[in-house]
Amino acid sequence: MTWRSLVRLLPGVGGFFYLSFPEKQVYWRVSENGRVGAMKQKKEREKEISQWPWISMLPFGILAGYWGNKEVRITAISEYGFQTRLAAPATVEQKNAPWELAFYDQKTASYQRILLRDATFLQEKEEDFDVVYTFATEQEDYRNAVQHLALQYSQYIRWKMEDDDAALAEQMTGYPAEQDAFHLESLEEQKKVWFSGITKETFVALQNSAAGSGQPIELALELDRPEWYKAYLSMESGVFFDAYFRRNQIADPPVFHPDRLYIGNAFCPHLAPTEEELFALMDKACRESFSITLTFPFLLEENLSETQQRLQRLAEWCERKNKAVELVVNDWGTAHLAAHFPVFSICLGILLNKRKKDPRMAYKLGDRTLFEKNSVHAAYYREYLKEEFRMERYEWESCGNTGTGKFPEGKNSMHLPFYQTNTSQYCPLYAACTKGSRSAQMPVRECPRFCEKQAFLYPEHLRMAGRYNSLFGIDLSVLQEPEAMGKMYGLRGIDRIVVNLL
Repeated sequence: MTWRSLVRLLPGVGGFFYLSFPEKQVYWRVSENGRVGAMKQKKEREKEISQWPWISMLPFGILAGYWGNKEVRITAISEYGFQTRLAAPATVEQKNAPWELAFYDQKTASYQRILLRDATFLQEKEEDFDVVYTFATEQEDYRNAVQHLALQYSQYIRWKMEDDDAALAEQMTGYPAEQDAFHLESLEEQKKVWFSGITKETFVALQNSAAGSGQPIELALELDRPEWYKAYLSMESGVFFDAYFRRNQIADPPVFHPDRLYIGNAFCPHLAPTEEELFALMDKACRESFSITLTFPFLLEENLSETQQRLQRLAEWCERKNKAVELVVNDWGTAHLAAHFPVFSICLGILLNKRKKDPRMAYKLGDRTLFEKNSVHAAYYREYLKEEFRMERYEWESCGNTGTGKFPEGKNSMHLPFYQTNTSQYCPLYAACTKGSRSAQMPVRECPRFCEKQAFLYPEHLRMAGRYNSLFGIDLSVLQEPEAMGKMYGLRGIDRIVVNLL
């Protein structure tokens, strides 16, 4: 028998009637025209509601509310009911709309959705800036979900107050906090470990296996800082490639014959080549029959005029040399500027092609398949990029979570083995070197390039490093299994591999 079958209308005193529910009474009065209106006294009702064991201001991520066609914030919850708020009073239609709540479960990293079949409107209370609505429910699955949420939330608060972030992650996901104590002494030592699996045939195998899958694949090397600009200009290409790998702690360099050079840094404006260096690099690349891709970082406002002028001179160089040049843009402002020059092919850069990337992703609970795709997988978005900016190539990073899905239609470049996770306009390395704290960040106008000799190191098991103004993780699978990874890339729509060992 449901509670509805126990409701009774009983006579009271003074012209009142009351509805009798199990364990509660709600008063009603019959009006002169026969209509029945709710008359439970306001003070009694507010007293009853105030005595509920409320949990207030829960983070939206762990409890979401759907009131009809509105997604609303649940401002307080208890075993007996819940509260929400609106900027303006709800309509009669809205008050009668159905309710659904979504409770987050930390153990499964998923949501339990509960449709409230008996949500009863109790109170409408106007406050200074909004209107608070209180609802009651007696559903058993709702009550169980509230108890479960309260337990997990209280555990999280206790861990957060008592432990550090690593210990908190260990409690919640099984993250190996004890391994955070193990660091190597330098980035050079770290690279020796990371790159120990690179052999003479690593990149040959990577390229050939991709081509063997039916997809011809282009190989490129990225020159992303002044050290490499100067070294390439001072050496023959074959000598330079050998030196590049040796300086990255690979004693026996692999066979490496790239088809293309990427020139420029996607993340830091201070690491871009000077104009003199840029055209010297492009001239040398042309003489040595390398295709050219120029990488632009995010656009600082003070660099707007300079960037416009550089694009103009680059377009003139292309017309004079009768050469096609790609531009990788990492800022929508740069994209708009570059789109005015038909001579350029424009590529969607890493900073604009956003994805969920983190070395700790392996410890993420629940379904991670949604991380495999982003906005570029939507056909209408690719059409917009093509029409607005003439973009048909997309830059990606190997970050270990490509899953089984294909990359979107179009031209796809894969950067490896590193992938960017964070980039700051206010360089944390500069702050650490000048102020003693990476959090004391500020705009850098004249950069002394501390990053040429300094880097942030992290626990060895995380496989990450802080370079330039960014943090990077490394995906070692592509270096350890080049044939399998190359075949996978070819089958899934990758037509270019871009190597950058930072």
